[in-house]
Formats: sequence, C-alpha cells, structure tokens
Amino acid sequence: MPTLKTASTLLLLLSLGGPVIGQTPALDDPRALMFRARLKQQSASAEDLTGAVLLYRKVVALEPNSSEAQLRLSETLAESGDLDGALPPAEKAAELNPKNGEAWLNLGMLQSQRAAVNAGARAGAQKALLEASRYLPGDIDLWLRLAQVSQLINDDATALKAYLSLGRMHLASRMADPKIERQAWESAVLLATKLNLYESRREAIMSLCRLDDPEGKYLPLLEDLAKEQTDKGYLGHAEESFLLLGERLPDVPAIWENIARIQMMTNRFDEALKSYRQAEALKPSPQISYFEGICLMSLGRLAEAESIWRALLSSKDLPADSAELVQNARYFYASSLLLQKRPAEMLNLLQGWPSETDQADLLVLKTEGLIQTQSWKAARSSLEDGMKRFPNQSLFQDAKAMPPGLLKEGLLFKKDARQALVQLDLESMASLWSDFRQWDKCLELVNQALVASPNRRVGLLMLQSNALDEVGRPGDSIKVLRDAQKLDPAYPMLQNNLGYLLLENGGDLQEASHLIEAAMKQDPKSGSTVDSWGWVLFKQGRFQESEEALRKAVELTPYSPEIRSHLGEVLLKLNRPEEALENWERALAYVFPQRKELEAKVQKLRADIARKQNAQETSSTQSAPEEDTNDDEETP
Repeated sequence: MPTLKTASTLLLLLSLGGPVIGQTPALDDPRALMFRARLKQQSASAEDLTGAVLLYRKVVALEPNSSEAQLRLSETLAESGDLDGALPPAEKAAELNPKNGEAWLNLGMLQSQRAAVNAGARAGAQKALLEASRYLPGDIDLWLRLAQVSQLINDDATALKAYLSLGRMHLASRMADPKIERQAWESAVLLATKLNLYESRREAIMSLCRLDDPEGKYLPLLEDLAKEQTDKGYLGHAEESFLLLGERLPDVPAIWENIARIQMMTNRFDEALKSYRQAEALKPSPQISYFEGICLMSLGRLAEAESIWRALLSSKDLPADSAELVQNARYFYASSLLLQKRPAEMLNLLQGWPSETDQADLLVLKTEGLIQTQSWKAARSSLEDGMKRFPNQSLFQDAKAMPPGLLKEGLLFKKDARQALVQLDLESMASLWSDFRQWDKCLELVNQALVASPNRRVGLLMLQSNALDEVGRPGDSIKVLRDAQKLDPAYPMLQNNLGYLLLENGGDLQEASHLIEAAMKQDPKSGSTVDSWGWVLFKQGRFQESEEALRKAVELTPYSPEIRSHLGEVLLKLNRPEEALENWERALAYVFPQRKELEAKVQKLRADIARKQNAQETSSTQSAPEEDTNDDEETP
C-alpha cells in the first residue's frame, strides 16, 4: 500500500479522478501536475514554492485556458513574494472564469497589497473586490480590504457599505476579531456622519455601545443620537437609544425621565409611570411628581393623582421657575376633583387660588362646577365672561352657538335653559374625559348629552364616533358619522374619517373613494387625507398612482409612521422590496399602535430579500462556465 502524506490528500487525489494508485502518471498529465504542485504549495517552504511555480507553469502551458491553474500559479507567486509576477495570472484567472469569486478575491487582494504604494492599483483592487463580494459575501478579509481600498480612493459610500457588512458579520458570528469589529463600527460612524446617513450612523453607534466598553467612551455618541432622535420625532428610535443608555448607566435619573417622556408622548402611560418612578427613586423632583400625576389621570387612577397634586401644590420646596408647573398642576388638581364628581370641593379650591379666572381652562372648570351644583345665575355669568374673554375656547364657542336669548336673565330658570346648560356641561365633560383617553367615560357622557337635547352638532358626533372607534366599535362609529353627514355633508374631516373607516372595515370602496377625494379637494395639504387617498388607490389596484399620492403625503406629513407603512405596501406590489423595507424601517423610527405587527413584517421581508439574494448568488455560481479542458476531466 503506497504511503501518502495524509488521508485528506488521498481523498483529494481520488476526487480528481486519478492517477490510480499503483499506476505511473504521465509526465504531461495536467491533473497529476496540479496535484503535485498543490502538495508543494501547501508545504509553504521556499524550495517547494519554487517547485510549485514550475509545475503550475507547466500546467498553464498545457492548459492555457484553465482558470484554476492560473489562479494557483498566481497564489504561489504571491506567497513567494513576487506580487508583480502574480498579477498577470490573477487577471487571466478572473478573465477566464468571471463568476469565480475566489479568482476575483485573489486579484483584489493582490491589487490591494500593491495599492499601498501604487495609486494606479487602487481602482482595480476595488473593482476586483466588489466582484468577489458578489460570490463570497461571507469573507471577512474581503470586506476589510474593500473598505480600506475604497477609503484610499475617497469612495466613502463603498467604504461605509464594506464596514457595515464587516460589522454585521462579526455580530452574526461572534467568533471574529473584536478589534476588527470595533474598527469597523467606528469607521462606519465617521463615514455615515460625513455622508449624513442617519440609518447607517444609528446602526453603527448602537452596535458600538453593545460592545464591551468598560470606560463608556461610546456613550456620548449614543446620548447625542438619542437627543437628535427626540428632536426629529423619531420616538421609537429615541426610546431604544435611551433604553440602551439606561442599561449602561442605570443610576442616571435623567435617562429614565427621557424614556418616560417618550412613553407618555406615545400614550403608554402605564410604562411611563414605571419609568418615572424609577427616576424618582434615584432623585425625586417636583417635575417627576407632576408627570406621574398626568400618567395616573390618563390611567383613570384619579384618587392617586389627586394626592400627588395636593402634595405638589402644598410643597415649600418648589423651584423659583416653577410658575408654569404650578399653574398646570392647579388645572389638573381641579380636573381630578370634577372628574370624581366633587364639584363643590373644586369650586372651594378655585376660590383659594389667586386669579383663578385669568386662565381659560380654569374658568371652564369653574363654569362646569357651577352648572353641576345648579348655581344657574353664577353659571350664566361665568359663561358670558368666558364668551367675551376666551371666545375660541370650545365651551364658550358652544355657548355662543346656543339659540339667541337663552342665557338672558329672565329665561335662566326655565327648564329649556337649564337643560341647555346641562348639555353644555355634559359635552365639555365628555371632551375632558377624552383628553385623558378614558373613552368609556367619554362615550357615556356623549350619550347623555345626546339624550339631554335633540339638537345635534357635528363636533359632538365626531367625538362620539372617535370614542366608538377607540373602544373597538367601528361599525357604530360609521353609523354616527352617517348621522353627522346629514348635518354637514361637506365637512372635510368627517368625509375623510368616514371614507377611511369604510376602507378599513370592508365598506363600499366606491363610496369611500368619493368621500376621500371630496375631502382632499377641500383640504389638499392635509397629509392624513392625502394618505387616505393613496390607500384608496392601493385598494383599487392603481399602484403607480398610489405611490405618487403616498409620496406626496410623506412630504406633507414626514413623521407619520402610518403613511410610511402604506407606502411600503404599495412598493411591495410594485416588486420593489428593498424600497418597501426602507420605508417600513423608517416607520419603525416612531411608536404607534401597529408597531409590533410591522416589526414582524419587516423581519419577514428582510429574510425574503436575503433568501432571494442567496438564491441569485448560488445560481450565478452554479452557472459558471466549466474549465476548457478535456470533457471527461474534473478541474482540480
């Protein structure tokens, strides 16, 4: 039995189809020559490398169109230190088989080594490495060299792409060099900042801050990013940034305050309350107590909120610049009493505050309290005062719209006058409940207001419709809007709301189209209405027109996640998945009710795009032309 260097060498020999053990190979057999050359090349000694070069040259002379032979000759020359000599066979290998990623990688690596001292080699190096990346996207060294070469020729966009790919590969493998990973993300931050590419900068900063960083040197980058995101309204991204800061700096109360504020702005009051209490445990402040009170009221926990307002307003430690906080806290304190059906206590409280009638909201609460305690004369006087001084406030606007003479002294104690005042109060209280998103309570009072008087106003019906939709009764919401149509069929907000509800709940598509188109003609600069129109076009299968409308809606309302989500759906129908993904990812910069659902769709679309790209790369590799050797031979 012949002795071979290793079992793997035997397997390699057999896989090449010969020479058969026990037979003497022909001296000019390319396969045998390649086999011997590979053995010498793998030993890597200077003598064997020289011998390997000679053998490969013989193969090339016998088979000049063998990309494999040209590639191995180039490799061996490079390993021998002859970079200039290695270049021609490297170029020939890529030319003979342009779908061979290994050949492009070898050429790119050669050129990149020469690029440090030869500027003329840089463009060629980049081209070769870019070609190699199509077939070998998982090669870490390839992306590192591509990034370095691209920076040498000031191609910042390609360098950024390479550094991002390099960083992502390290994240996925968790087995690569952490120094290279850190370098990749640091370089990506610099390049993305220079190119003003928000998404890439965000990804790089977030990735850096998830690395082992005991000194926290990257945290200032993350803090600046979080502030920028908050300023731009990217609240979903801002919350993620502040949460990551909170993981690294759990004892900084300001971080938890920022997290809580974002949660409040997106109507997640239960989460906001927990975050505020975490901040309060670290460092109590009147401001934190103030926002805790608002969260409690928005959760319907009025008694707990009342305790906070009482303690806050009786505190002797309020800062000198807290006048606005105090003024707002008084309004919320009074509101909490009124919502708990304690109007007399509220009126007594208001009397103890200086200039309580100088604030429109407090004057509204006072008027409501007077009506609820049946202080009819004082209520009439308060209404007249409000109509003169605060004519744009909703309660006083509604009072002004009442039948002429109804509030005159002589009619004040008549039943119809009192009933009108009660109706005003019910409508105003319903609106107050809606301010704190207590939709069941709001709906209850709207219904009472509608019973109290046969008079119908579009504004009240719109509030009723909104409350019904919020409590999950879209069918009833549509019915109410149809009643409102009879009062003012051309009211654009009504037309848009009704049309959109019909679209989303299986209503008549043609009617929805007419309603939304009419609303858009009256208010063409409403991003919400233009979005509804784009969605109508989508439902009608007019995808190109839908894209145009939704892009206009994005211009009018750039921070709307719903519009971005709709645009992504349209782009998918137009077979542009990468653009759809971009818009969906931009939508996720915000926080909105359907965010979890969209996150799942984004993950699926990413996976679909990756599968398609992998399939294309596999297909390209499999369709590469075979070597121009004998038909029955397998190229080594």
